[in-house]
Amino acid sequence: MSRVQWTSPVFILGLVVVVHVLLAIFIAWPSVHTGGDNAAYVSLAQSLARDGAYSELWYPGAPPHTRYPPLYPGFLALLILLGAKTWGILKASSILFTAAATAFCFLWVRRVHGVPVAALAALLFGISPAVLFHTQWILAEPLFLAFTFGCLWALTPDSPEARRRPLPANGPDGVTRASLAAGLGLAVAAYFTRSAGLPLIAAVAIWLALGRRWSTLAVLGVVFAMLAVPWQLRSGGEYASAFWMMNPYAPDQGTVGLGDLVQRVAQNLEEYSLEHVPTGLSGMTGTLGAAFGVVLAACVVVGWFRRARHSPGVAEIFFPLYTGLILVWPVQWSGDRFVLPLLPLVLLYAGETVAWGASRVFRRPAWIVAVAAALVAVPAVDSWTERADQANQCRVRVAALGPMGCYASHISEFQAMALWARTGLPEGSTVFTRKPRLFYAFSGHASVTYPFTDDGQTLLTQADSLGVGYVVAGNWDFSGPAYVNPVIQANPERFCLVAQLTSEAGSPISLLAITAPTTDDDRGGEAGGEPSRTGVQLATCLADDWGTPPSAAALASMTIPILERR
Repeated sequence: MSRVQWTSPVFILGLVVVVHVLLAIFIAWPSVHTGGDNAAYVSLAQSLARDGAYSELWYPGAPPHTRYPPLYPGFLALLILLGAKTWGILKASSILFTAAATAFCFLWVRRVHGVPVAALAALLFGISPAVLFHTQWILAEPLFLAFTFGCLWALTPDSPEARRRPLPANGPDGVTRASLAAGLGLAVAAYFTRSAGLPLIAAVAIWLALGRRWSTLAVLGVVFAMLAVPWQLRSGGEYASAFWMMNPYAPDQGTVGLGDLVQRVAQNLEEYSLEHVPTGLSGMTGTLGAAFGVVLAACVVVGWFRRARHSPGVAEIFFPLYTGLILVWPVQWSGDRFVLPLLPLVLLYAGETVAWGASRVFRRPAWIVAVAAALVAVPAVDSWTERADQANQCRVRVAALGPMGCYASHISEFQAMALWARTGLPEGSTVFTRKPRLFYAFSGHASVTYPFTDDGQTLLTQADSLGVGYVVAGNWDFSGPAYVNPVIQANPERFCLVAQLTSEAGSPISLLAITAPTTDDDRGGEAGGEPSRTGVQLATCLADDWGTPPSAAALASMTIPILERR
């Protein structure tokens, strides 16, 4: 192959993307995420594919969903309609999107600095532990990244000379009409993939205003309003209201005040600067990671300021807007998944600062930049190796035990109880659980999180009002012993034992029926087993059709139960 072909942008772009994909496969984690968001996206996709509606099938009555924008579930629904039914296929689609995001990162930085810098930035982004980690889950972030970086690429002028000249009155110089239309479309698509895309919409609007392209700004405003207003009316501001809660997972703690908000920003700034960003880029943790984070943050601020003080592009406007959003985010939501859209910008601004500083001291600053990049990339190798070892062990367990086989036994038993309930409980049953969306994904029965409150009567009151007939009493986390077991102990006449599974550690997970209120001690059954750690002897529900425990084949299947025909 000739030298020109080896050094062509297309070949280098392809090589960077291939490296990313191979690493993603190398560390691929076959188990299903224990968080509820993954199962929620699958359920919403099922609703779109099966019913043509956007409903929360896991909740009693299947109400309209108002939290997650519909674009990512729509893509999953398309896969389902094409025949996808396994966790593995839906998880693998995330690699497709992170590969696209890596490609767009290359294309965007190429317009800013050329091919060598673009290759380095895209490679560091594509091999970063945070990006590779999120290739493994059924989450909207990978698609959001692809749309975001695609927008930045489309709306970045193609020549350095155009970026240094003042913006002309007739619009942004160097951006063709086709690129402009593509950029606006990608920005809107990003918003309808994740609500956190709103800063990108705002950045594009500000950029258009600075360029005095008023007609284009008007078109963006009209199109966005036509799509976003109905969505916001549907959601009723539910998602935004969670921002101002002290703890979205404990609404009874109330909303934040000004002092609480300042404290939240400070805590988020500390966590993102000292932990999520440095660890997400390099895998470094602890004191070394925190020190790297301090240096990185300083370089980013300098690099952003040097670029933004001239004619700012969409990226320079987007960076502070999105950063501000995640800093006011509830601390309970903070994590590396929310900093992913900033990583290429962090690499660009920090790299420019290093190159600028090195040029004032050394004759060949490119070597200093290369060394700095190596200091970021080399520690990531340890994280790949460790993750690959864990993934290999996980694959063996998943092959034998199924999609939850890589976790502690009580999580596998939650899956087993849900699979048991799939055929063991009557059609239309509703169950209190710690993970309602996961329980629905494996059982097909509606589920509600039991209330996190010390008031024991709240659980029974909600059960009566929502029609919840069962509760899973297990040891997923502290919440079962803290909030469920005391209710059972105080009201044994309201419960009877339906089924029970015992883990290797000897800690049982139980499914209890919630019986109708009575005025006597007759609980409608014989004395039987006791639920996990309650210390209460309960009646055994008298029924002949409770079904049989799930088979080993059912437990090991990677097919998503709710996508199967019963």
